[in-house]
Amino acid sequence: MRAFSRRAAFFCDVVLFLCALAAFALMMWRELAADLSWERALVCAGGFAAAIVLRIPYLVHELGHVVSGVCAGLRISGVRLGWLFLSRRGVRLSPSEGRAGETMFSLRSERSVHARLYAAALGGPLAGFLAGGALLIVWGVLPAHPALAFFACMAPLFVAESLSELLPAERRAGKTDGLVLQELRTRTGETEVAVRVMTAQLLLARYPQAALPHALLFDVPVVREDSPAFMELLLLQKDALLKEGDAEGAARIEGRIRELEEQ
Repeated sequence: MRAFSRRAAFFCDVVLFLCALAAFALMMWRELAADLSWERALVCAGGFAAAIVLRIPYLVHELGHVVSGVCAGLRISGVRLGWLFLSRRGVRLSPSEGRAGETMFSLRSERSVHARLYAAALGGPLAGFLAGGALLIVWGVLPAHPALAFFACMAPLFVAESLSELLPAERRAGKTDGLVLQELRTRTGETEVAVRVMTAQLLLARYPQAALPHALLFDVPVVREDSPAFMELLLLQKDALLKEGDAEGAARIEGRIRELEEQ
């Protein structure tokens, strides 16, 4: 499956938001039918607006990545929510970052790396579906109540955000989970470069003096040379060539690194 263009992904996002808006309108109509008061309508609208303003679907999404990543045996390096970045070093603001949300992982084991990352990437959309579905079920089963309506009206946005993240696309904020899952499955693209870099860094941390498998660093499908993952790969390649005694090859890599830094 080919990746969506940014224009196609934006169109799909608009359609999904309109569907979420239509679902919210139906929920509000049901609430009004159950209790003919405009106060109840304001409560429903407040829940929908709070989900958008406070980015609650993104919070649930990243929490899903964190939980699934830990369950898959990965180490959580950091979590970004808009301008807020949380890591073991503390909390900091980074206004220059335009990402709505991002969870960064590092490896604990070199075994089944692709499967572990696949589970972690899938956890975000799955959390949105579970949260949205649970709210709708509870809302449909329990008696009408303003507090229940407030949170239940967030459910359409949870589902829409999860469907949006499953689209295989690269937006301005970065890759969607759908594109990451696709590249993990096919072992191609920038995601595969990142997997090789993470695996190499783990092996070097455990066995500093050992030589890395040549195919791990040099048999890599490079698609984008302007990505941080590719720069890290070049640095690892240079160090590996120096260990092998190939000074000429290491010099070529060093020249390529300078070119990319100038660009």
